[in-house]
Amino acid sequence: MELPDISIPKVVLDYIPMDQIPALAHPPLVHFAIVLPIMIVLLELVNIIVKSGATPEVPKGRGVSTLSFLLILAMVVIFAGAFASGTVDGKATWSILSKDAQSALGAHKLLGTYLVFASLGLLLFKLLSLITGRIGRILLLVIAIAFAGVVLKQGKAGGELVYKYGANVQAFKDSDEKVFDLNDDMSDLKEDLADCEESQKEAEAAAKAETTPAPAEVVKAEAKVKKVTQKEAVEAVEESSEFKEQSKQDAEKITAATEMATEAKADVAEVTKEEAVKAVEESSEFKEQSKGDAESATAAAVTE
Repeated sequence: MELPDISIPKVVLDYIPMDQIPALAHPPLVHFAIVLPIMIVLLELVNIIVKSGATPEVPKGRGVSTLSFLLILAMVVIFAGAFASGTVDGKATWSILSKDAQSALGAHKLLGTYLVFASLGLLLFKLLSLITGRIGRILLLVIAIAFAGVVLKQGKAGGELVYKYGANVQAFKDSDEKVFDLNDDMSDLKEDLADCEESQKEAEAAAKAETTPAPAEVVKAEAKVKKVTQKEAVEAVEESSEFKEQSKQDAEKITAATEMATEAKADVAEVTKEEAVKAVEESSEFKEQSKGDAESATAAAVTE
């Protein structure tokens, strides 16, 4: 059977400084929350027995009843503290619990809420028992026994959360280990960062020293470059002048050669013309000679 959901009014919770409650304060408080109801049951039982023989002339059990009242009042405060500390510890371990463990933790918190209200109810019944007499004391004893039984059941459920599901035990162990590991890693990273910054500074200083020569060396290097540049310019101008002179001489040679070729061509043409005329003349003489010889041969033939 599941209990209906109830909660502590927010107005009341606002007065409880949850952020100031230390972690794992729940275990020591629940020890008192378990033992006080049992002590109250025993005291109320003794109170009934002692007051059974009391008379108006000889009242008995006032000390026992007063002690029981004070313990019930302290129990109300203890249950309020156990609820608040349990809420803090429950939030700390909730994220690492399994579904079954979360369900068990939710049921444990709900029953704890009921017990906070029940402790107030027990205090109210104690006040009524002071007025109603024996019947009120017997009713209070019955209610106290039932209350103590539910508290023992709640204690068993809380023990299962710790020993079966590892609530808070594993969470705080892991948290401590993670914090230690993170702090260790952070220290290593800080050392690495410092080494990197130092190395970077040294590298920048070395690069600056290599790329930035001394002022004297800069002036010397600039003068050397300027001197070399001027020398190369002068040599280029001289080479250009020599090239122009050589080109001029070559042009003159070419012109002279052209004129000589023209004259030679003219001479060849004249010689050729003279030889042609001479050949024509020789040919005419040869023809005349041949004609004379032919006539002589004809005359000789006729004579014979």
